[in-house]
Amino acid sequence: MKKHHQTFLRRTLLCSFFVIALYGCSKDENTNDQARMLLGDEVTVGEGTARSFISLDSQGDPEQIGFTFTASTLENLPMHSAMFEIPVPKGNNSMVDHISFDFNAHGHEPPGVYDVPHFDIHFYNISKAERAVIQPNTAAMDLLPSAEYIPKDYAPIPGGDVNMGKHWTDTTGSEFHGKPFDKTFIYGSYNGMFIFHEAMVALSYLQTKQNVTMPVKQQAKVQVGGYYPAAFSITFDEAKQLYTISMDNLQRRIAQ
Repeated sequence: MKKHHQTFLRRTLLCSFFVIALYGCSKDENTNDQARMLLGDEVTVGEGTARSFISLDSQGDPEQIGFTFTASTLENLPMHSAMFEIPVPKGNNSMVDHISFDFNAHGHEPPGVYDVPHFDIHFYNISKAERAVIQPNTAAMDLLPSAEYIPKDYAPIPGGDVNMGKHWTDTTGSEFHGKPFDKTFIYGSYNGMFIFHEAMVALSYLQTKQNVTMPVKQQAKVQVGGYYPAAFSITFDEAKQLYTISMDNLQRRIAQ
């Protein structure tokens, strides 16, 4: 009984440590004691704050990447679109170079589908310098990845966005079948390569404060080796008034 009590106590203390590591540390604390959770710098986003994180497995490989933001972020949102950069943690060995948390006050194309206030959360696998040369109405924008790299049921939206690329949507999504858009997962390409993953979520859905995890449809082959998400999550912690958006169950894949 004494041994069982000691084991339980150690587990309780360990769980408490990780909660403190994610939510209670100063901006630049990434010590060896926190090796299983890497934290990015906290940044101001609107009326709130946001902070990225990477969860590591026992081998030091990334198994989840995402960011948290306070509920106050959704207060007094602008009537125009706004972009916020969320720095990734130091020592990052995931595929993600940086995260862009973008608010679309009036939505975007296609009309009647995504033209509602929503957030686009881009997890870019390329650098900001590489993004800076991306332009619409170019041959590079219209050059699509070959068929074996395209996820099942995904199709490109015509055109493309400056400093982003061409967005690919899941054609089986409920928003294409008579239901209002609430959340989806997007792929992005440029010059024949997939360059970002994106969680897209309506403001109205975030305001419901639901918790959801959804599978990510996979590519049969990948062009770049690295850690790819098998799922993505949107959660809300009522006690901490904190949202989390993450790419989960990262799987290492080899380029083919």
